[in-house]
Amino acid sequence: MNIALHQAAAAMTANMQWHDLVAQNLSGQSSPGYRAQVGGFEEFRIPGSPSPTTSNSQSASAYPMLRTGLNRNQGALQPTGSLTDLGLEGPGFFAVQAPGGGRAFTRDGQFHVDRQGALMTKEGYPVLGDTGPVRVDPQAGAVSFGPRGEISQGGVVRGQVQLVEVADPAQLQHLSGSYYRLPANLKTTPATGTTVQTGFLEGANTSSVQEMGNMLLAMRHFEANQRALQVADERMGRSIQELGTPPQ
Repeated sequence: MNIALHQAAAAMTANMQWHDLVAQNLSGQSSPGYRAQVGGFEEFRIPGSPSPTTSNSQSASAYPMLRTGLNRNQGALQPTGSLTDLGLEGPGFFAVQAPGGGRAFTRDGQFHVDRQGALMTKEGYPVLGDTGPVRVDPQAGAVSFGPRGEISQGGVVRGQVQLVEVADPAQLQHLSGSYYRLPANLKTTPATGTTVQTGFLEGANTSSVQEMGNMLLAMRHFEANQRALQVADERMGRSIQELGTPPQ
């Protein structure tokens, strides 16, 4: 097996994935509460292959792969003046009812109350409280929120927005925009280090300058590995041609 060909192809695949990740970060820059996805390269070894410390054979070679995670840095809170816009300070997430069932998690607190009194996201997903979707009386006046997500209306507490924390944010899977989900076997815990700021929205924690730089790096790395693959292929072709030529 030509290890150089496989290593170059694996590197090209990893850089294409990095390029897609950067493009996603750029598109999410205008979404409140968007968490930038970060990527890092690490080596992958075929299970059972020798370690490079015990073998000098090509079978001990490593293949590059991309490992992804979420940038946990706090985004800037931007005032909106809307009483149903909620910004989060701390590591927590709002829990919402995902399309098709189950929970999704977001830091986009751009909510509104519909005609039936349900608290909804701008995409129309019900916001979850401690006992299910949050509902208020649409005829009882304005809604206010406390620092822990308490919901009050006309001086009467109506419930509490469900705020959760994830032990390992790297396990969050991106759905779309500022929405994420967890694998079914992973659980959340009630948020203890997160506070709600009424009348604010958290901006995306991305940097367009940094992301454009990363995109250029991904393209250059892809081109370098593409050239390495071509060189390895040409070398293998020459070897085959020379071995197949009978001696004069």
